[in-house]
Amino acid sequence: MLLITCFLTYMAGTVLADDPIVTIIETNPVKDPVEQKIISEKNFDVQLTCVVENRPRDKEVQWIGLVRRNNSVTTVPISTSTRSYDAFKYSIDLPSPTSWRLRIQNAQVTDEGKYTCQVQISNQNYAKAEEELVIVEEPQIADLETSSDVSKSEGESLTLKCHATGRPTPLTKWTRMAGELLPSGGREHLLSDLVIPLLTPDHAGIYKCSAINSAGEDYRDIRVTVNYAPQVSSGNAVVQQAVGYVKELVCNIKGYPTPKAGDITWTKRGSALGFDGHVYARNIPGASSRITSILVFWGVREDDYGEYTCASKNEKGAGSFKFQLQRSGTPTEDRTGTIRAGASMLAFNIGTIMMLLSVCLLQRLGFH
Repeated sequence: MLLITCFLTYMAGTVLADDPIVTIIETNPVKDPVEQKIISEKNFDVQLTCVVENRPRDKEVQWIGLVRRNNSVTTVPISTSTRSYDAFKYSIDLPSPTSWRLRIQNAQVTDEGKYTCQVQISNQNYAKAEEELVIVEEPQIADLETSSDVSKSEGESLTLKCHATGRPTPLTKWTRMAGELLPSGGREHLLSDLVIPLLTPDHAGIYKCSAINSAGEDYRDIRVTVNYAPQVSSGNAVVQQAVGYVKELVCNIKGYPTPKAGDITWTKRGSALGFDGHVYARNIPGASSRITSILVFWGVREDDYGEYTCASKNEKGAGSFKFQLQRSGTPTEDRTGTIRAGASMLAFNIGTIMMLLSVCLLQRLGFH
């Protein structure tokens, strides 16, 4: 009995030792450690290296593909030994006496599937190893189906479109430059279309469409211009100053198209102002179609008090803001936080100083 057991053990060990051992030892690209699949970009070559130990001399190594084509799985004979059945698509080389390397050239989506390296043991029995290939494609935004820079008027509606292809299907999202809020209120919009039902001036700017998948990212920047009539405002409608001191009326204007210098006016009780060295206006351009217009009184006079209007216009309309310049019992600061005397006050002060100097001089002469 012991002899029979030893014989069977010996025979089993002999069979196992003589059976072919098939292993796919290397792939390029390297197999993804999470997906446990070979993930390759479209249009790149893919390599699988198969090692066969204990191969019977009368048996050849075969590569077979199980690929998805036309919505069905198809078995594709690839090679026997080093002979490829489609030399334009597949090539086989021998890195070593026990290695058969398959190269899938210019891999396409139709090449996605399982690839098997095998050696026949018996009529219906094979020693084999297989790996699965997945083809991915970087996102590509379709320019003909995606919005370009656009100009609209305040109050109109706007739909920004962004269509992209890729594999896996890319995630499409909209954002604004510098993390500004979208018209919908959030910082991201995870749909291909961004709808703005009612445009306001705050909606102007650059919108970014991004298409993202595991293979990469594509994006487009789209500038939205909103045309609107000038909006005229100020921090204070009532401004106070004492006679003889500098005061400025500051008028903030924004509109698009940006108003020109000739389209900004200052009036007093409906009459145009005549500017001179005592009263003058200056316009300071700013960012985002903004202009600051400043009416300067270089020493307020008694007849300067009253109502002033800052007005501006462009092709979309007009806007205005009214100020009241009122008398103050004490001097007030200007917009820089400084109390400054005007030209008349300076002239008075210089005259006073000269008179005092003359009196002192006469006193000294009379004393001697």
